[in-house]
Amino acid sequence: MKPDLQKIQIVPQEKTGPIFAQRESGVRHTPYQAEIAFYNCIKAGDCALLERKMEEYFQSGFVVGRLSGDPLRQMQYWAVSSVTLATRAALEGGLDELHAYNFSDRCIQTVDTLQSPEQIVEYLTQQAYALTELVARTHGRLHYSPHVRKCVTHIDRCLHENLRVTDLADVCGVSADYLSAIFKKEVGVPLRRYILQEKLKEACRMLENGCSCSRAAYILSFCSESYFIACFKQAYGVTPHVWASEHRRYDFQKRTDT
Repeated sequence: MKPDLQKIQIVPQEKTGPIFAQRESGVRHTPYQAEIAFYNCIKAGDCALLERKMEEYFQSGFVVGRLSGDPLRQMQYWAVSSVTLATRAALEGGLDELHAYNFSDRCIQTVDTLQSPEQIVEYLTQQAYALTELVARTHGRLHYSPHVRKCVTHIDRCLHENLRVTDLADVCGVSADYLSAIFKKEVGVPLRRYILQEKLKEACRMLENGCSCSRAAYILSFCSESYFIACFKQAYGVTPHVWASEHRRYDFQKRTDT
């Protein structure tokens, strides 16, 4: 769905004051409950419901506050407030702080570089879905036992380190054998394989953003670059170099200008 900028109204303002102008025109902020309904889609990790809610918004239109006399700054300020509220909803939905706050920072930095209101609205729409998907993946972990949830969280936060099962067991306060057994039972894969899978997923993101193969192997604490390449090829069927050439990411500004 491509958002229609014409469906976004800004509350009127006159010399007599914004409240007077809104009373006279009948154009007021979108009700708080409508905003809550939208952000609850993110909190629930429900992409299908989010899509329906977005369609409703862009079909019927919605009204935002007047934040600046400059059209671009108006949309940038609105985008920052929207990202902030969406991030809080994601946190309430169970997304960990590491991913939530970094997602917010990245979005705001990108908004700061965009050159038109149209780009900003399109970008916000894309990121609303991306954030909702992150929350949805988090919900899949909610049925894990406390020890496994703690283990998964620690792996995510310390992915650049050389993660050993014995160290993870110490973090969780259980024996290595017990942690390995309950992890495989609940997650469906052995703990060591899960660590490798997560490191390789992160390697993909790094390669997308221009990181070299050797640096990715070093940062993610593989014992050697050759071992990293072998693991990567076994998982994805191609070498990191080939994968990077096929998935190189361009920033949003470049993609929207072409």
